[in-house]
Formats: sequence, structure tokens, C-alpha cells
Amino acid sequence: MAIEQQKELLSDAFDIFRVASRKLEKQYATLEDKVEELNTELAEKNRAMERTRRLAAMGEMAARIAHEIRNPLGSMAIFSTLLERELTEDEGRRKLAESISRGVKTLDNILSNMLLFAASPSAKRRSIDLKDVIADSVQMTQACGKAGFEIVHNGSTKMDGDEGLLRQLCVNLLLNAVDSMDSLSSGGVVTVTTSVDSKGPGGMEMLEISVADRGRGISAENLDRVFDPFFTTRDSGTGLGLAIVNSVVEAHSGTVQVTSKPALGTKFAVRLPRFQQ
Repeated sequence: MAIEQQKELLSDAFDIFRVASRKLEKQYATLEDKVEELNTELAEKNRAMERTRRLAAMGEMAARIAHEIRNPLGSMAIFSTLLERELTEDEGRRKLAESISRGVKTLDNILSNMLLFAASPSAKRRSIDLKDVIADSVQMTQACGKAGFEIVHNGSTKMDGDEGLLRQLCVNLLLNAVDSMDSLSSGGVVTVTTSVDSKGPGGMEMLEISVADRGRGISAENLDRVFDPFFTTRDSGTGLGLAIVNSVVEAHSGTVQVTSKPALGTKFAVRLPRFQQ
């Protein structure tokens, strides 16, 4: 009898050991997965820190270069404008002067982007009318391509925002749209639409600005990278324009979304809180 009891006790002990062993195996496997997950997160954070460090260094260098170039560029802008005025009766040379002016404006926008990127913008909000900002931005962009512009305002365009930053946002979105249609003989049409949405987060009123083109579009694999600094699929350009757009949107506590289909066009939708809380 004693032997049978001992066997039962041993059997029970073995069962307990086996159950405990299985639990330990599961816990060990879970722990391994967790360690692997943490290692992956750590590697991603290290890469992000290294990327941030490189971008900071590049931003500092870009700012120095931009400051050095801006003064002579300002002189070029003045002289090219004077040339345009002087050559009103010489169509051929006047067009050359206009080409110089367009090139100077493009360079000035690139420098503005470099300086803004290096400075990490913070919005100084005041009461503005976005309609005026968009009109100024269209005027600045018209000389940079053949595209036409269609502006549609649905409702009020008054808001609290940083006028300078929002102008930079609009100019970069418009230039991106114009560039995407540069292969079209007619230049195409860029459509800018504004509307008010009263159903924002927490019932906050949002002002939406959408910029749509019918250009070459963006491939699916590049769609998630369009706001990355220095990312571009064009032979020319710095890849900073849309990164600046994203920075300005974040500075205003807003959101930006992009939808696109290759060969059919692209639409950027920016949503910004209308008024400070």
C-alpha cells in the first residue's frame, strides 16, 4: 500500500512538474518575444536618433549656406525686375529677364525652406484671413510654371494662425502641384479649396485647405515618404518642401493627408484649428 501511495505521489509530482515546465516554456517564449520586440524598438530609436543628429547637422549647414547666398540673390532679384521694366519693347530679351526672375524666385523659396527647416518652426498665431494668404501664394507661384489656378472658398477663411508660416505652407503645396504637371503642354489646373468643418476634435472648428492637381501622381511605395526631409523623386529640388508643410501643420496642431494615383493626380488636405483654445 505504501508503495502504491508513493507511486501516486510521484505521479502527481511529475504531473505538477510537467505543468510547471510547460508554463515556464511558455513564459520563456513570451519573454524571448518581448526581448526581441524591445531590441527592435531600441534599434529603431537608435536609428531615429542618428537620423535626427544627421538632420540637425545638415540643417545647421543648410542655414549657413542659405544666409551666405541670400544677400547676392536679393541683388539679383532687384536687377532682374529692373531689367524687365527696361526691356518692355524688346520681347525676346524681356522673356530672358523674366526667366531670370523665375529662377531667382525658385532659389529664394529653396533658401526659405532650408532656413525654416533648420529653425524648427513654432507658430505665432494672430487673427488672419487665409484667403489673402492663398491669393499671395498663388501670385508668387504663377511665375514658376504654366499651370493655371482655380480657387474655391466655401465659407469663412478667417482663423488664428502664423501668416508667414501658412504662406510658406501654401507656396510649397502649390509649387509641388505645379511641378507635378510640368510635363503637360497646357500646364494643367491646380485647384485650391477651403471649407469649414465644425466637427473637429472636441467639437473644435477646423479650416480645411485642399490642393489638388492632375499631374503624374505618387506611387504607393512613395506615398508614406513624401513628408520625409530630403526625400524627392525629381532630378531637381531639395526634398524639403513637403517636410516644411508637415512642420507648419504640426506647429498649428493640425493634420495633413495625401491621396494620389499615378498618372491621375494628387490631393493634399490640410486641416487646422480655426481659433486658439
